[in-house]
Amino acid sequence: MLVEIVFQYRTLLGKCDLGVGLEWDEIEQLTAIEAAFAPVADDRRMKCGRKFRREATKLTALMRGDRINDRVDVVEIGPGGFVVRNAPFVARGEQVEIQVDVGDNSFRFRAQGVWMKDDGDDYKVGLALIGMPVCLHKAAVSKHESDVVDEIAAAA
Repeated sequence: MLVEIVFQYRTLLGKCDLGVGLEWDEIEQLTAIEAAFAPVADDRRMKCGRKFRREATKLTALMRGDRINDRVDVVEIGPGGFVVRNAPFVARGEQVEIQVDVGDNSFRFRAQGVWMKDDGDDYKVGLALIGMPVCLHKAAVSKHESDVVDEIAAAA
């Protein structure tokens, strides 16, 4: 899945930034991901300095930031960043967290606003990924019993 590939890439890049270094197989993984997301020659945005192309996707994520706690739709994803729709106002340079839940894993990415366009009542926002992501594994200690919180989440 794309989220897992981007997570793996950002984690490997983070290890380099920390000065830990990479094993040979990790270097091969990093190179393979970069090659898979290389922009094609006829991509007009390649001339603007974009290093990676993004893939179209249909994911729901939770965006958190200063006074932000909203569900957004991730419409494009790549090793360099995300494009989200139905997003709140995110200023250029403002940092947010994007939480994408896939199965029992919760992927958390730090990103900063790069561009924003009106999209009806909300905004379409381009986010550049920064730093090393985190993956949380969900584990149930006991069987979940339905409660009021589940009803609120279902109503939203």
